[in-house]
Amino acid sequence: MKLSNNKSYILFFIGAYVIFFLAISRNLFTPYLWYDEAGQFWIAKGLNHDSEPMTPEKGVLEVIENNKYYNLDPGGFGILLHYWTFISNHHVWLRMLPFFFFIGVVISFIYLSFVWTRNINVAILMGFIPILSPKLLYMAFEIRAYSMECLGTVIGIIALENLNTRITYRKLLLWSCVFSFFMTSRYSEILILYIVSIYVLYLITKSELTLAQKVLSILLYSLPLLVTLAYVYFFALVFQNNDLLELYYLPYLSKDISILVEPQNILALLCIALLIRLFYQKHKYPLIEKYQSLVFVTVLSNILFIILSFLGKHPWSLSNFRCISLIMLFTICFVSFCGEVILKVFEKSTDIAYNLSYVMVFFSFYSTSDNLFIRNRLTYNVFYNKYIYDNFTVLNTSKYDKIFVEYGEGPFIKYLYEYGKLSAQKKKVYPNKFTFQKGTVHSIGREVKKFTDVTINKLLEFDLIIMPSEAIRSRCPECRYKLVHGTKNFFERY
Repeated sequence: MKLSNNKSYILFFIGAYVIFFLAISRNLFTPYLWYDEAGQFWIAKGLNHDSEPMTPEKGVLEVIENNKYYNLDPGGFGILLHYWTFISNHHVWLRMLPFFFFIGVVISFIYLSFVWTRNINVAILMGFIPILSPKLLYMAFEIRAYSMECLGTVIGIIALENLNTRITYRKLLLWSCVFSFFMTSRYSEILILYIVSIYVLYLITKSELTLAQKVLSILLYSLPLLVTLAYVYFFALVFQNNDLLELYYLPYLSKDISILVEPQNILALLCIALLIRLFYQKHKYPLIEKYQSLVFVTVLSNILFIILSFLGKHPWSLSNFRCISLIMLFTICFVSFCGEVILKVFEKSTDIAYNLSYVMVFFSFYSTSDNLFIRNRLTYNVFYNKYIYDNFTVLNTSKYDKIFVEYGEGPFIKYLYEYGKLSAQKKKVYPNKFTFQKGTVHSIGREVKKFTDVTINKLLEFDLIIMPSEAIRSRCPECRYKLVHGTKNFFERY
């Protein structure tokens, strides 16, 4: 391999990363915060979706308190976002927090691939895979804990590779603290890191440490994790869903067995079957030894999720964002496979590998350039509603005395007037003209979330109603309201 060629290759891909990151950074400028995103923002302020307008923001203890009743995550991301907003409340800055976790995912992919292949050229290529993954890229800008969970999952695999070389007290304590941090992202991440921890215990037991050293190693590793689990249980789960009841909007195998035959899930099951076969026949395939920890975590995690899904305790579906940690594991498996294939190409002919890599990058950018601004695509974001802000830009709010806002857009409209682009226009308009629908039951178990009922007579009191057209037709089919010209979901009385 000529050194000049290698330098050109690395410089080319540094430039390619810059271009790709500039392209995907447009997602940071998506101004709309849908219901859960806006709710996460208010929780980070120590408030919630239904807090009264202009309520002063509160401290971290109130963040934890509101997370108990208005969220279904352990709450670590909300605490991070709380301190993150000390700098700015602009939507671009808010989306930077999950985006930084995504950057960590890209770097981790490069690092893992280098650990496995010992080839920097291959490793650099593998960093593009999460960028080209629609689901991972979409959640890279979601103001919730998904990208934090993704990074925690890949960090778990990195930790196993690190511990596989040598186990020390310092390493075990360090990785345990890192896992504790990521366990506060989402409950599904706790399950992933539970499987990772089983493998850590396996590594400890098969190490050359004495029995006393093994016992001490297990205690050191377990202590931070147990403390974190205790916190999550007593300060989140016991209030949110202590009985682990089914949530009506999640894909459980206990209530819909047809989930198994969805295309992505069929592919996942086939991959699991293949990985199990390779694992048990690893004496025939020495290469599997290198990826033993990854195969173990991927297979066992899926089996655990499937069992829990049949029990109605946790969903399993690779076509759903809720199982994004499983999507991440399969993506890492894909990276390991691609890395080995590309490594063979480099070993056979460096020039061919270089030229093929250049072509792949150009083709990938050309074929996915539209998808890189993924938060503006309705095929991936059913919640995206850029019209909410646009509606206010064409609306003369001074002509309306009473404005009703349905629960779905309430948190975002509050954000717009208190922290967002309309904060300079709230004088004499917000909050005195607005009435916000509030929730009455948190969405736990089989119950659909309920909200304060709005009667026809109540609706007739308002000059302007902000709610989906299908909702106003079903609730008040005979009401004399028309769509405000140039808006969507804004109805005025006539």
